[in-house]
Formats: sequence, C-alpha cells, structure tokens
Amino acid sequence: MYKLSHPPFLVLLVIPLGLALSAVFLRRTAPERLFTGPLSVLAKLTRETRLRLRLLFVLCLLALSFLVVAAAGPVQELATEEQWAEGIDIALVIDISDSMEADDYKPSRIDVAKTVLKDFIRRRKFDRIGIVMFGGDAVTKSPLTRDYDFLATQIDDVRFRELKQGTAIGMGLLGGVSRLRNSQAKTKVIILMTDGDSNVGTVNPITASSLARQENIKIYTIGIGQKDRVIIPIYAYDSLGRRGQLIANVPSYLNPGLLKRIAQLTGGQSYMARDANMLARVVSEIDSLERAPIKLSKKHQTIPFYRYPLALGAALLLMCIFLLDLRYREAHAV
Repeated sequence: MYKLSHPPFLVLLVIPLGLALSAVFLRRTAPERLFTGPLSVLAKLTRETRLRLRLLFVLCLLALSFLVVAAAGPVQELATEEQWAEGIDIALVIDISDSMEADDYKPSRIDVAKTVLKDFIRRRKFDRIGIVMFGGDAVTKSPLTRDYDFLATQIDDVRFRELKQGTAIGMGLLGGVSRLRNSQAKTKVIILMTDGDSNVGTVNPITASSLARQENIKIYTIGIGQKDRVIIPIYAYDSLGRRGQLIANVPSYLNPGLLKRIAQLTGGQSYMARDANMLARVVSEIDSLERAPIKLSKKHQTIPFYRYPLALGAALLLMCIFLLDLRYREAHAV
C-alpha cells in the first residue's frame, strides 16, 4: 500500500500545470505574444530549434512536478500482521538468607539456583519477569521486564548479607504480589524458591498468599536443600578491622508443609528439589505448566520513496538549467 506523508504539498502541482496550460493557451489564441519583449529572439530561431525549446519547457515542468511529488513524501506502508503467542507475567521470589551459601549443592545452593534461574530466563520469549530477593526483609531487584539480559545480570549480582538475617517468606511473597498487582496479563505467577522456614517478618506467609489469591496470582513453591544441618561461611572482623572467614555448622529448617499450603491456597503447586538436577527439572516443569495466549502486532513500518522523485527531479532541473543556458546563447548568436 502506497500513500503520501505530506499530501498538502501536492497543491504545488498547480504551478507546473498552470504554466503548461498558459503556454498552450497563448500558442492557440495569440501566438504573436510569444515573440515580443525579451522573447523576441525566438522569432529568429528555426522551427527545429523552437521545437527543442518546447521540449525543454516540458522537461522543466516535469522536473518541477517530480520535486513537488518528492516533497509530498511518498511511502510504502507495510500491512501490520497480528500474531498470537504465549506469555505470562512472573515474579521470581528468591531466598538469599545465609543458609543459601550451604554446600550440599555444589558449589553452593545459591550458585546452583542462579544457574537454573538464568537458564529459565534465557528460554523466555514473550514473558515479563520481575525479581524479588528476601532474607530477613525483602527488596525488589527488578520490576516486570522483557529485558532478559538485565534480569540475568540482576541474578548474577545477588549478594549475601545485604538484608538482615532471617527468612521472611511472607515479606518476599508480598513483594512478588506488589510486582504483579497492576499487571494486565491473564496469567500471573510467583515462583518462590527457599531453603528455610519463615521465622521473621511482619507479614505472615499465609496472609501474603491470601492476598495473591485475591489478585488471581498463582504461587509455585520450590523447597531446596539436602540436609537439615549445613556448613556455611561466617565472616567476622578482628580488633584491627581485618575480615576473617569462619565455618559454622548451622540448622537448615525447611517446612514442606508450609510451602504446600501456600501453593494450594493459590491454585499452584509445591515441589521439593533435593539436588541440582531435580531443581532444574522442577523449574522446567513449571515452565511447561503456565502458558497464556497474548496478542502481538508487528510494528507499523513504512518504506520512504521520496528519494526517487527527488533525485529524478533534481537531475531534470540541472539538465534544464544547462540546456536553457545553451539555447539562450544559441538564440543570441543567431
């Protein structure tokens, strides 16, 4: 489909049209006027030379017409195409409490979780994803976005001890609900990944889950960890302010019952991942469960064609100027 970006410029076509009609009118009604005043030299030219001048006149009118068409901005408009794809809005709610540094997953729980989650993000095409981290409190690392490279960077940038100690599952879920509350997606999902029981925070996990249900958000819970007691590094400073690392054997309390109740309350599912391979399979299964159709439209695209009449008009105009100068000198030489 072709159209003009600036159609009002076509009004300027009355100029070459008017000149053409005027020349025809004068030639038919009063040809003697063509050879008076400055144009009296034309009376001395041969018939062949006059014919060439008429052709030059027509050439100049065409040049002007092409320039007017170029100014009107002709473009080709590509038809928009509608496609249907499957996309959802997802909030990843990730536990970064100290126990996530445990080495029962090699090299550590958090390292395995990062790898699995980045792979999950890389497989997205149309989903929007937000990231919430929680320990003793919760913080948003990313709002909903399809910038998957940015999301992977935010996963890589996870640092321990940025938040106070503890496992505030309710606060993490509340952060996920906040990210999804204003979403217009038909399907909204929270993926909660934790290795502990809720032990701090001002929001109860069940209360947060009830809020999620009110917002039509499903929660999928993933409990990770192989052992009830784990080895984690603890950092301390001596009297000179030097940082040192100690090793501590600490309890890792996982509450499968709570995670199952959270999921069931919202229509989701609960999983236990006892090793890295199982964690990858669980995330892949969740990926296959939640799909919702979304409508996509290709961007409106136009291809400009003004360059062609502009180039042709400019070339004809230059030719007219050159030939006009040549013929004028020829007329004076006669």
